[in-house]
This record gives sequence, C-alpha cells and structure tokens, in this order.
Amino acid sequence: MTMSLEHRYAFAYGAIFLAMGTFLPYFPVWLESRGLSPYEIGLLFAISGVVRMGTMPVIAYLADRAGAPVRVLRVLTAVTLVANLVYLATGSFWPILAVLMVMTVFGPPIMPMTDALAMRDSESGKLVYGRARAWGSVAFIVANLGVGAALGSLGPDLVIWVIVFGGVLNFAAYFLLSDQREGDAEISGVGRVDLASAVRLVRSPVFLVFAFAAASVQATHAVYYAFGTLHWQSLGLSDSVIGALWAWAVVVEVVLLWKAAPIVARFGPAMLIGLAGAGGIVRWTIMAFDPPFWSLPVLQCLHAMTFALAHLGIMQFLVRGVPPQLASTAQSVYSALASGIVMAGATYASGRFYEDFGGLTYLAMTALAVLACGAAFLGHRIWNGGRIDG
Repeated sequence: MTMSLEHRYAFAYGAIFLAMGTFLPYFPVWLESRGLSPYEIGLLFAISGVVRMGTMPVIAYLADRAGAPVRVLRVLTAVTLVANLVYLATGSFWPILAVLMVMTVFGPPIMPMTDALAMRDSESGKLVYGRARAWGSVAFIVANLGVGAALGSLGPDLVIWVIVFGGVLNFAAYFLLSDQREGDAEISGVGRVDLASAVRLVRSPVFLVFAFAAASVQATHAVYYAFGTLHWQSLGLSDSVIGALWAWAVVVEVVLLWKAAPIVARFGPAMLIGLAGAGGIVRWTIMAFDPPFWSLPVLQCLHAMTFALAHLGIMQFLVRGVPPQLASTAQSVYSALASGIVMAGATYASGRFYEDFGGLTYLAMTALAVLACGAAFLGHRIWNGGRIDG
C-alpha cells in the first residue's frame, strides 16, 4: 500500500514533534540531572538562540542554492541524530554546550524547510497542510504525556533516548519524500532564493515590526519553556501531571488552529498578534504568583492565544504582505528571529532572574507581552495591507 503525500508529511511532522515535545519540557530536567544550575541552563538556551539566528537562514539559503532541499534534510537529520546520541556521553557544561552547538546549526532549519516544502505542495493541491501538520501536534502531546509518566521510573536519560528515537523516524521520513525540480520555484519560492531581494525585504520597517511583534509574543514563553517544568516540580507537581498540563495546552492550541478560518477571516494579522500579546499579559501575570492547581488547566488554555494566535497572525502577514517569490525566505528569516535573538535574550534574562526570583520571573514575560502589543499596534498603523517591495 502506497502512502499518500499527505501521510508522508504527517509522518515527518510527527517525528519532528515527538522529539520537540520531549525536548521543550524535559531537556532542562536532563540538564539539571547533569548538575547544571538554572543560570547555566538559561545560558545554554540563550547561546543556542543567538547562534541559531545566524545559521538557520544560511543553511536554508544553501539548501535552496543546491536545489535539493529533501537531500539536504536527510543530511541535517543524520547529523542531529548522531549529535543527540553524543549527549549521553557528556556530563558537564562545556561538553554539553559543544554538542548543543552542533544541534543548533543542523537542527533548527529542519522545521521551516519542511514547512516550506509542505506549503509548496499544499498550494499546488497535493495535500491539505492543516491535516498533515496536525499530526505533529498529536505527537507533541504523546511525548508530553508519555515521557512525563515514565520519567520518574526510568530516569532523566529517557529524555535523550526519546529524542533519539524521534530523530531516527525523522531521518527515515525524508526518504519517503523526494525533490521535485519541475516548477517548484514558481510555486512558492522554494529552490530559488534571491539573496539581494531577501536583504531588501528584511530591511523593510513593516516586515521588521511585524516580525518583532510576533517574535516577542513567542519569546514570552521563555520562562515556561526553560523553567516551567522545574518550577512545577518545585511546587510538588508530579512528572505525569506536568506532562498532562503541557499536553493540555497543545490540545487547546490544536482546536483553535483547526477552527482558525473564521478567526483569521475576521481579524487581521496585527489584531491577531495583539490579541496573542494580551493573552500573554494575563497568562504570565497570574503564573508569576503560583496560582492554585485548579487554575492551571484554565491558564494553559491561554496557550491557544499566546502561541496559536501569534502564529496565525505572522503567517497571514507573510502570505498577504510578502512577495510570493520571497515567501520561503521570509519564513526562514522570521523563524530565525523568533527562535533566535528575541527568544535568546528572553531566555538568558530568565536564567538570571529565576535563580533569584523563582516564579516571579514570569512578570518579565508580562512586560515583553506589553511590548509585543505595542509593536502590533505600530504594525497596524504603518502597513497598508499590500505587498512589501522586496
């Protein structure tokens, strides 16, 4: 029985998010088991974010120059698979940093490159992007719940082994896909990137304001991603409960994304990002004061705003405001900004503050959410709704 193209992408997304759903909540737990302090954990994530900012667009550009993104993805997944195995031989800050740098160069381009390929095939009618992408969120939930339930009995090294397993599946997934050279560049820009035009695009004030606004909303998750699990553990929550809380946030996110069409039709990109920032103000302010357990599932519902609305907002802006031939370039640059310098700065600050203030560090994320709302409002004022001249 032959797998449809949609199922092949679903398999790739599932593998990516199986690893991601383990890495985000539980990699800090593994780092702590190796004796790293909160400051060192925050520093690792911050350094990784800064390096990612420079390397992710370069790797994506080189892949486009090569004209064979799937073959490049096979190389990237092979290198990251080996690097994840090497984690098991490390035991202190500097060796872990060395492995993380390899991961930072070769790992982050995998997701935006896969998105660019999937969006290209979706635009040509070969698959429904939302259905394929949804399986990634399902895998994320499975990882949250499964690893959370087993972590206490199997130990922190389980985190690395699950990430490695996801890497094996991810490596295999790209052998189910193939490079299609005919007409690819005409569909979405994949396979033909004009570097000079990309530079002009990212220097556009409109692009920069929208990218900064959305990236800032995403960066408000820095404390949650780096220290959320550790903080909940310090409050006495079990690993399985913590995994369930992470999973519940993603369930609500998936529901919103699945029902997103009327929301996107009603609100413009700036409003979506502004609403996401408003959700962040509420979510992180309350989280700073260690609310009672019964309120945590309610607060986790706000992940649908702080993550999903911001994602929908910037994706709509990229579709409506960026010339089609620069769509994949803009996506890679935005991804580098969102997961790079803005997130890196927020994560570094989180590590510094968390050692001294614990959960009150969430208030710094509240301040960043306020800044994101301001940027979204500015974007609404300066963008005329048309294409940016790349």
